[in-house]
Amino acid sequence: MKFYSAFVLGWCSVALFFEIVYPAVGQDLSDPDLKVMLVDYETEHMAESYRFKYATDDGQTREEMGLLMNPGTPNEELVVVGMYGYETFDGVKVMVMYVSGKKGYRTKTKTRLLANSERNRKLLRSLVG
Repeated sequence: MKFYSAFVLGWCSVALFFEIVYPAVGQDLSDPDLKVMLVDYETEHMAESYRFKYATDDGQTREEMGLLMNPGTPNEELVVVGMYGYETFDGVKVMVMYVSGKKGYRTKTKTRLLANSERNRKLLRSLVG
């Protein structure tokens, strides 16, 4: 069971690195459009499960939970449930929900157009700093 915890912890760390840090490698970080700040981050690791979430100041979010089902039996499986979201430049909020397990990786995507007032508040906040 400790193997799964170490594996999941390692996988989460690698995934977070590739989503936040890796895209900036080799890029000019003096460009203000490339400076994304982490505004919320939580993580919890237990013997047979994990949970994490984060949010950035540009509207990206991710939340995920993994649980080892039927540990120690022939039916043992790691089930992962999560979601991530972001805002497009044209004001669309995109949310992708996903589940991964023995039946494979399945997603469902939802989108909604942000109201002008909501976009204007976010734009004003980004300009003010």
